[in-house]
Amino acid sequence: MKKAYLAIDAHARHCVLGSMNSQGKFLEDVRFPTSETDLIAHVVKVKATTKILAVEEGPLAYWMARTLKPYVADVFVCDPRKNKAISGAANKSDSKDVYTLCRLLRLGELSRVYHPQEDHRAIFKSAVQQYIAFRKDECCLKFQIKAQFRGWGVHDVEGQTLFNPKHRVEYISKVEQPAIRRQLDRRYQLLDEALSQQRMSLRDAEDLGTRYEEIKRFRAIPGVGKIGSLVFDAYIQTPHRFASKQQVWRYCQLGITDRSSDNKPLGFKRLDKSGNSELKSMSYNAWKGSLITKELNAISGFFMASMDRTHSRVKARLNTQRKILTVLWTMWKNEEEYNPELIMPGMLR
Repeated sequence: MKKAYLAIDAHARHCVLGSMNSQGKFLEDVRFPTSETDLIAHVVKVKATTKILAVEEGPLAYWMARTLKPYVADVFVCDPRKNKAISGAANKSDSKDVYTLCRLLRLGELSRVYHPQEDHRAIFKSAVQQYIAFRKDECCLKFQIKAQFRGWGVHDVEGQTLFNPKHRVEYISKVEQPAIRRQLDRRYQLLDEALSQQRMSLRDAEDLGTRYEEIKRFRAIPGVGKIGSLVFDAYIQTPHRFASKQQVWRYCQLGITDRSSDNKPLGFKRLDKSGNSELKSMSYNAWKGSLITKELNAISGFFMASMDRTHSRVKARLNTQRKILTVLWTMWKNEEEYNPELIMPGMLR
């Protein structure tokens, strides 16, 4: 057999491998334990000159792609959200899932999910993701602490003062019940640990990011800063995966939906929710950060010019967020330093 289309339905304890020939005939499916040895052995057993493998994105996808890459012509990690024929099937099983995945792979109907080509890129991204996870833990714990204070009659908890170690005893003493005071004290200890781990994970991400020259250039853009530079670099991975700035915007949840039928619109235009929310948040924080600088900069100048033109703060903000992402992507792709002219042509004249 010259060409075979393979698909794996992966689970923590077992996997199911299916295979299909180039004529669309399903050959077989086989179930085996999830291990590196078994994965390689069963993929190698498929008698074909060229093997193309499909795996749905998930916790095991990068490991599987990395493990099986030497044994196949291509590993196609696909987006499960777009595989409605699999997830929405009336009769669903592992065997039927791999059959459908093989068929969609053969027909070219799968949507690829980008994965880092080198381990060091994947490790760097993982470090940034861990920092973000600890930051979210911090936010959750702060909400829980405030909610518990309010639930026991202490309502003066606005702002960040109650999280300052110098004022914690004062706030806890306002609660009458000793058991609740002990519970709040434990929550504060968890918050301290989350903040400690957050700082360490950020240092780790910074150390891993020193090998990427573009991160240093990103920090020169007003409002982007250290964390914004790390987040953009970690999630984008390479600027060459995008053919246009519009693709970058859509990946960062700043594209516009435009749905119609029979030339009639289906609902209002809105931001497309598919994509990466962290990058959208990063561009928002960069816009906000550019407005608090002492002197006028290119980003804040672009925002004000856009607001004069659109007469809408929201539209001007979104335009500015897209401009920030475009400049980051362009600088990285062209390997150039930051220049305000990229944002506001004529600013240096």
